[in-house]
Amino acid sequence: MGVRDILDVLLVAALIYQGYLLVNGTRAVNVVRGVVIFAAIWLLSSLAGLAALSYLLGRAGTVGLFALVVVFQPELRAALERLGRPRTRGTGRGSAALLDLSRAAERMAERKTGALIAIERLTPLGEYALSGVTLDAQISAPFLEALFARNAPLHDGGVIVQGDRVVAAACLFPLQASDGTYRRYGTRHRAALGLSELTDAVVLVVSEERGSIRIALQGRLGPELTVGELRDRLRELVYEETL
Repeated sequence: MGVRDILDVLLVAALIYQGYLLVNGTRAVNVVRGVVIFAAIWLLSSLAGLAALSYLLGRAGTVGLFALVVVFQPELRAALERLGRPRTRGTGRGSAALLDLSRAAERMAERKTGALIAIERLTPLGEYALSGVTLDAQISAPFLEALFARNAPLHDGGVIVQGDRVVAAACLFPLQASDGTYRRYGTRHRAALGLSELTDAVVLVVSEERGSIRIALQGRLGPELTVGELRDRLRELVYEETL
């Protein structure tokens, strides 16, 4: 085996591994397993000379491929977006914004005021901002509390934050399917999970029922956080300046 063959094998292995990372933790994992089993049966039927079975599986595979593209369009979109996502992020987003976000979350949790805040990182959230009311305001705890206050005009939906600015409110986020791990959660949490599944946004959720603070990231919901834990987590994920 020459150097070119070794390089070829390594590149194929790296490609397969990256493909696994793209689907890992999503509902597409089980589908990929099913496709592998289907392909194995198809190959065995061909090697065994089972012409009828091989023909039927071949036809089913062609139709199934198009069906998978339609059914898993959101996952494919998210995977392609992650491939094209830049690997570095800007710095200096503001310790004041971090402090105000933490204070607002603490006060809303104490009052059991539901809140949904998406903090943009590398993936632009412009298309989701267009679904709400465009703003351009400096982040402050009182302002965020006013947005989510009960009976406030913009309290429904989510708020989008870019750096130290609130750019939109009352935004519609995609809901994660209600038949998965988080099916017992309400619309606000499913919206946080859905957006975090399709983008790299850090989505902060304050529960109206329990007064808990949690972060949704990469389609998963983190544990309940204290204010100090929230501040450390946001600093780690978004804001690189120290207080």
